[in-house]
Amino acid sequence: MSFKVQDTVIKPGTTDRGYVKIGDASTHEVKLPYIVINGAKKGPTVTILGGVHAVECAPVEAIYRLAEKISPDQLSGTLILVPIVNTEGFHARKPYHNQLDHLNQNKVFPGDPEASITKRVAYHVFEHFVSKSDVLVDAHSADLGEDVTRGIFVYKTDKKKLFDKMVELASLYNPALIETTNISGNTGEAVNKYGIPCLMIESGAPYPIRETDVQYHYDGAVNLLRHLGMLEGESASYHPPLDPPSKRVWAVKGGVWRRKIEAGQRVKKGEELGTVCNLIGETIQTAYAPMDGVISFLRVHYSVSSGDSLCWVAKA
Repeated sequence: MSFKVQDTVIKPGTTDRGYVKIGDASTHEVKLPYIVINGAKKGPTVTILGGVHAVECAPVEAIYRLAEKISPDQLSGTLILVPIVNTEGFHARKPYHNQLDHLNQNKVFPGDPEASITKRVAYHVFEHFVSKSDVLVDAHSADLGEDVTRGIFVYKTDKKKLFDKMVELASLYNPALIETTNISGNTGEAVNKYGIPCLMIESGAPYPIRETDVQYHYDGAVNLLRHLGMLEGESASYHPPLDPPSKRVWAVKGGVWRRKIEAGQRVKKGEELGTVCNLIGETIQTAYAPMDGVISFLRVHYSVSSGDSLCWVAKA
């Protein structure tokens, strides 16, 4: 079955790379890049987004590899890849916000075709791609000053069958744990608007782009496509914990965070995680693991303020 993006018709067994025009900035045109691989055989439609937060680049690299390695003759169904959603933030190397209107791209879905650029981007992502999909994957990594590995979120919903489907699909990525999060203007709005499962993948740091994180995004996507019957081969099965107990370790006072841990590291209760010192090097806080678990989120920036999360420890 042919797939259509605006006036472009993508026939079965073909790949199309192009742009959707969003609008005009004062000096240039704003465009949304896409790659559509329309399989030679019928099957589901899956959309994978990258670059919603513009400096989270491990999933962007994984998306390009998917485009390079999956050919239409291998595919049953349609794979839609949007490697960089927030192109303005990517150009400006800005985390979270679009430089044109200072809005967080992941707080404005499902968007508005007549509003400012960020909301228009969200509208076109949903209108041209997500609305035609059976599954949405929104691939993220940690942002500036943060690090996370092998994480994944699913969205709260009263529809049990839909929630269970999200957990089933999330498990295919072999995450350290699955966490449930609220729908609040993020891509999870697809759960309510279209009734489709939506996953938010989290693995990586802005700099450098680690190969292990790229592979996590890539391998998880391939395993998902196999599970859906879109690629040949048996899908691997995993059983990660869902919403395990977790505790936040935070800065009592501002200062310099001198960590002794890495994201994804397993720690024991009472183990020293690092110290916060003042600007003349005097220790003002020693952080300890509140329980046995894994470091599911880590602040890697030296500078911290009172109340900042130093890390999260999850019992997984």
